[in-house]
Amino acid sequence: MASIAGTEVGLPTTIDEVTPQWLTSVFRRSGALAEDGSVATVSTDPFAVGVGLLSLLYRATLTYEGAADRAPATVIVKMETDIEAQRGIADALQFYQREMRFYRELAPDLALRTPKVHAAIMSESNTDFCLVMEDLSAMAAMDQQAGVSLEEALVSAEGMAAFHAHFWRWDFSDLAETFLPFDNPIYRIALPSIFEAGWGNTLKHAGHLVPDDVRAFGDRFGELVPFFVEQVGEMETLIHGDWRADNLMVDEHGKLVLIDFQITGIGAAGYDLGYFLSQSVEPEVRREGQQQIIDRYFSTLEAAGAPFDRAEEERVIRLSTAWCLIYAVASFASWDDLPDKSRELLPAMLRRSVTAITDNDALSLLPPA
Repeated sequence: MASIAGTEVGLPTTIDEVTPQWLTSVFRRSGALAEDGSVATVSTDPFAVGVGLLSLLYRATLTYEGAADRAPATVIVKMETDIEAQRGIADALQFYQREMRFYRELAPDLALRTPKVHAAIMSESNTDFCLVMEDLSAMAAMDQQAGVSLEEALVSAEGMAAFHAHFWRWDFSDLAETFLPFDNPIYRIALPSIFEAGWGNTLKHAGHLVPDDVRAFGDRFGELVPFFVEQVGEMETLIHGDWRADNLMVDEHGKLVLIDFQITGIGAAGYDLGYFLSQSVEPEVRREGQQQIIDRYFSTLEAAGAPFDRAEEERVIRLSTAWCLIYAVASFASWDDLPDKSRELLPAMLRRSVTAITDNDALSLLPPA
């Protein structure tokens, strides 16, 4: 019976250990190979270098012997990052555990398409992991570097509403230990230091993008963490947490395909939309289409039967544009170790974040200093 391969096939600790023999075991377990089929050769190349900030990605190209009609020609192999600061963030906030559990337990019942996963394996002694999953790179991918078009943003809003509606007001008692609610002790303790670790490099390498009011906000970000997690911490739905362009694709039917569940947690739905608008949409596109994007999100959520308070969700969206400054800032901590593409991406995300904060007057929602 087909299933997702786990520790029974062993955990490769480097990409060199993703061998034909190992992949044969994986694909037989997942149902992609019959017992009389096997992987003959595998070649791997780094994939999406500088796009993923918390993991290493490789594309594996495969050949076969025997019966292999259902076997993929290529797959994506995902493993833990080798950048110390980024790994520290992932470990502190349980990012890798979240993705393992999402693909194993939640993705199979989700109407929104996600990659087929052949293996989802994590070490029993630490957070080393390996995912082997469907290669979706032939699909139309949204571009994080360039920013999304208005039409792509509308497709994203529809898919986001469907994702949120699926999990609306679940009983999260069995999930909350892995998919952390926003308002939790770990975030209150860890996030101030994570932001602070990147703030100095942010100002050093991209301070010209930060106006005085946002600079003052960043200087007090740590003290505002309890306020933020309380404001967006209602256990309303499962939120993706990293709903940005390079995690989004569009299939042949014009429907959204979603990847990367390392930051998935529990909170107020408006958070994901505030994050997307502030990180993946160029200011000119957002200014023209923000209300249309928000309207599309709420109309889809309403059609799915999810009861919500629009005024409160719109407040969360605005507030989240301020909160999500942490995404670009945190990764600036690793500036010296990042590849060139990441060094191009972070200032773009920072610029979008800062302009979204300003355009949405998000700082007016903060408590006074």
